[in-house]
Amino acid sequence: MRKKLLLALFAIPIIANAQFFQNFDASTTLPAGWTALNGGDTNTWAIVDYTGGTISAYSGTNTASIGYGSTAHDDYLVTPAITVTAGVSDFLSFYARSRDPLYPETISVKVSTTTPTAAAFTNTLAASVAPASGASFYRYTYDLSAYVGQTIYIGFYSSTTDMFFFDIDDVFNGAAPSCDVPSSIVVNNVNSNSANVSWTASSTAGATYQIEYGATGFTQGTGIIINSNTPSATISPLSASTAYQFYVRSNCAANGFSAWSTVQSFSTTCAAIATFPYTQNFDNATIPSCWANEAVAGGGTAIWAYVTANGNSSITPKSAPRMAEFRTATAGNKAKLLMPPLNISGLATPELRFSLANVNWFGDIDELRIFYKANPGDAWTQIGSSYTTENAAWLDVSIPLPNKSANYMIAFEGTSNWARGIDVDNVSVVDASVVLGVNDLVKNNNDVKVYPNPARDIVNITTDKKVNSIEIFSLTGQLIKTVNKDSKQINVSELKNGVYLLRVKSEGSDQSFKIVKE
Repeated sequence: MRKKLLLALFAIPIIANAQFFQNFDASTTLPAGWTALNGGDTNTWAIVDYTGGTISAYSGTNTASIGYGSTAHDDYLVTPAITVTAGVSDFLSFYARSRDPLYPETISVKVSTTTPTAAAFTNTLAASVAPASGASFYRYTYDLSAYVGQTIYIGFYSSTTDMFFFDIDDVFNGAAPSCDVPSSIVVNNVNSNSANVSWTASSTAGATYQIEYGATGFTQGTGIIINSNTPSATISPLSASTAYQFYVRSNCAANGFSAWSTVQSFSTTCAAIATFPYTQNFDNATIPSCWANEAVAGGGTAIWAYVTANGNSSITPKSAPRMAEFRTATAGNKAKLLMPPLNISGLATPELRFSLANVNWFGDIDELRIFYKANPGDAWTQIGSSYTTENAAWLDVSIPLPNKSANYMIAFEGTSNWARGIDVDNVSVVDASVVLGVNDLVKNNNDVKVYPNPARDIVNITTDKKVNSIEIFSLTGQLIKTVNKDSKQINVSELKNGVYLLRVKSEGSDQSFKIVKE
C-alpha cells in the first residue's frame, strides 16, 4: 500500500512545574517509567527521531508513535504512575497528530486504577482521539479530578488496521494551567496585504488574546501588537511578497497572560497583476515569479516542472525553449499550478487562453482541469471542461472568466495517469473587449465567430475549420447539450433564459464563449 505524508514543523516551550512533562527527546527508547504493551500485530508504540528528516516533532526531535500494520493493533502506551492530587496533578494534556489524510489514525485514552496491564484499563477518558489528518498537531486536555486520592496509569490505546502513523508529543501531568498558551494555530486566506490566523480557544472563560507580528527575523518585543476578543484575527496591513512571523498569547485577566506561542510563519502573495494582457511562456527551468504550487489532498507530493520535451519527445514547447508539464510515474498523482493573483475587476470580458497537449501512453491519458477563486478564502471552482482526451498536437484553449474580482486566482490542476504528461504553454489573460448586446458578434484570436448573441433559437458558428463538437454548459460547469458532428449551429430554443458557456472544439482549437439565451 502506498503511503504519502505531508507534515509541517511545530514546537512548544517546555512547561514548568509539571508532575511530569515528557517530549520523548532524551532517547530513542521509551523513557523511564513508560511502557508499551503489544497485544496485536508486530508494530507497537516506539520513539521516532526526526533529525535530518523532512518532518518534525511538535517540540524537539522525537515523538512517541505507532505505525501502519496490516493486521490490527492492540497496543497501549502507558504513562508512569500518577498519584492524583487536587490542584497538583489533576490535569492531563498532550499533542497528537494523524499523519495522512487518506489513512486517518485514531486512538482512545484509558485509565487503570490498579496496574499498568492491558486488562486493567477499564475506564475511558476519551473513546476517540481523532485529530484532523495532515499537517497539524492538536492539543487534547483532560480533567483527572475524578481520580483524586488514587494512583492511576494513563494508557494511549490503538486498535486500528491498515492506517498510517499516529504521533504523540509533549505529554503533561500537573495542575491545570491558569492561562493556556494558544495551540493548533492555523494561517489561511493569505493575500498580498493581509492574512487570517486562528487557534484553539483558551479553557479560561472570557480570555482574550494578543498577536505580535513583524517581518521574518524581527525581535520579539519590537513587533506590532493586535488585540482580539476571539481566537482569530486578521493581520494587516502587510507588504506584498514578504515573509512574516508572529506569536500569540492568551490574556486571562486576573490570571495574567500566558506564555507566547512558538513562532509561526507565512509569506504574503505578490501584488495582484492589473496590467493586461498578461502572458507567461515558461521560458526558464524554474517556476515563474509569483506562480505557486499547491498540493491536492491525496494527490502525492509531485509538482509541475518546466521542460523542453514531453515524456516521449513528441511534444516540444509551442513557445521555445520550455513549457510547463505535470508528469509522474504514479497514476492518481495530482497538483495545482497557481497563477499570480489577478485584478480583473476592470476588464470588460476577461478571458484565459493557453495551449494544451497530452499524449497517451498505451491508452493512458494525463488530465487537466482549470479552477478559479474570486477571493483567496473561497473554495476552488472548476471552469471550462475536463481535458481527458488525447491532444497529440497543440490545442489552443480559451475560457471566459466568471465572477471577476480584484483578487482573482486561477489554477491548472494536472492529474497523472502515467502517460506522457500534461503540457501547457503560452498562458495569457486578456480582455476580449466584447460587451454582450443585441446581435453582438463574439470572436476570439482564432477567428471563430458565434452569433447572434443574445439568441432565441439558433446560435451559428463561423470558422474555416472543421467543427468536431459544440457543447453548452451552465456557468457552474454542468454539461447541458452536445452536438457531436461537423455542424455550424446549435439550437438553444429549449434552454431557459440566462447566461451559458458555449464550447466549440475544432481542429487545433478549443474555445469557449459566454452567450445569452433570451
